[in-house]
Amino acid sequence: MRCYFMRGSRIANVEVLENGSDDQLIKQALAAFDRHAQQAYDGFEVWEGRRFVYRYTAATKTSEKPEPG
Repeated sequence: MRCYFMRGSRIANVEVLENGSDDQLIKQALAAFDRHAQQAYDGFEVWEGRRFVYRYTAATKTSEKPEPG
């Protein structure tokens, strides 16, 4: 699982997350985003391989999580 930190619609950094449920991954990603606050990222996306899990945009404080399939 990976958390991609975004800046200007581009990947600026990546952090590998521990295995877990989608909710656990999201919590890990939010904590990582807070730890990297000084980097001024625009937001982040969480991916499990090719599967999109979650997107967070800091400027608008919105998130996107796909509906369960």
